[in-house]
Amino acid sequence: MAEADLYTIVKVARNEDLTEQIGRDRYFDLVDHNKVRSFRIKRWTPFNLFKEEVAKEFGIPVQFQRFWLWAKRKNNTYRPHWHVTPQLEARPVGRLRAPEANDAELNLFLEVERSRQGLPKIPPTVCSDDILLFFKLYDPLKEELSYVGRLYVKASGMPVEILAKINGLAGFAPDEDIQLFEEIKFEPSVMCEPVDKMVTFRGSQLQDGDIVCFQKSPQVESSGQCGHPDVPSFLKYVHHHQIKPEHHSKYWYVHAYIGENIYSKLTLCRICSEPKPIERGQGTDSGGSTLQTRSANISDGKVRFLAYWVSSEASLLLERIHSTYKDTFTKFSMKGQKLPTVLLESFASFVESMSTTKVNEVQEDVLKQATLSIEDFEQVGLELSWLKKRLEEAKKANKQAESLVYVDLCETALKVGRAKVRELEEGLVRAKAELEDCSTDLPNSLAVNDYLLLDVV
Repeated sequence: MAEADLYTIVKVARNEDLTEQIGRDRYFDLVDHNKVRSFRIKRWTPFNLFKEEVAKEFGIPVQFQRFWLWAKRKNNTYRPHWHVTPQLEARPVGRLRAPEANDAELNLFLEVERSRQGLPKIPPTVCSDDILLFFKLYDPLKEELSYVGRLYVKASGMPVEILAKINGLAGFAPDEDIQLFEEIKFEPSVMCEPVDKMVTFRGSQLQDGDIVCFQKSPQVESSGQCGHPDVPSFLKYVHHHQIKPEHHSKYWYVHAYIGENIYSKLTLCRICSEPKPIERGQGTDSGGSTLQTRSANISDGKVRFLAYWVSSEASLLLERIHSTYKDTFTKFSMKGQKLPTVLLESFASFVESMSTTKVNEVQEDVLKQATLSIEDFEQVGLELSWLKKRLEEAKKANKQAESLVYVDLCETALKVGRAKVRELEEGLVRAKAELEDCSTDLPNSLAVNDYLLLDVV
């Protein structure tokens, strides 16, 4: 094994990094991990020992540290996803990572709570109803975006209940009238939607790591002075000027997790981005649909799969599954148009996402979620015994990997214990030798007849 394989590069992002980057060289998401402090740690180092290194570097005692793992979402954003529990902290550094993450790197967010005096304090207890949100402030007059902090909110609560806290992050008066927006994604286009202050956070589908941008409600008389009066228009402007438009490739590669081939490259397929229009009444296809209807579907980026329309990317993967496991779609039958498309594309996306994770490194919670997803797909008629078999294999491999980690930890602890025993044994031998040497030079007693006191007593 190469020496590089024995180490994990741990990149730790902090509140200070978010403050430094957002609004200067970064507007979307939260941080560039290539610009934060990194540590080169042996892969089998217990995470608890790594926390001591962090304490030395940042001056944050171990008991005041709480870490979050980052995860890449389906919309290509990258956010803190779940916090590292005490159970996870018992794992080695090299085994603590998001499912799709690189083996050689571990990205973390260090959450540190501070008192009014600026001193670190114990992080708050996180309940199942708590959500960690990050907040950005937009100033329409200056056209500036900045990071102002984070808050734990109740999923069952409403934004209107914590407006004073949000205003406090920006130094506004508690009753300042503000508008809230959720930064959802920025690829391939910006999506930043208003957040209804009278709807619960759960109702607005907000979750851990989500970003809420806010601003003062624009005044009628000053709105005309702003080139970009609200967050969505500003982010769209930034996106347009920051990222040069690329020539979108007409070629797609899809990798599928099927059978014994973990990564099966599908046939290169050329997708025509500008189909030629077909005149009304030119004929029908074999299924009885007019070619005009077919043209409309293709123009929406959909192609035919069985009796349904799906995206070109999804059709490649679905066709491969259909040819390999013929019974998968036998009982799948739906009369609608939109719902089958959504279901089949979701199924294709689910299978493709499984291909990005090595079987022996799938975390237990991911396996549970995958099992639930398969059960949901089976409810609509998909026959997925082949996929369930692969999940069972993944569970066994995962259990074996966990056992190997435990064995390695035990062996390491045993080596440390044996070294400590040898050290104690050597110390005992030295102590006995010193005791014996001292005893030969001492008098037998200090009694009256002792020769040392003979002339005195």
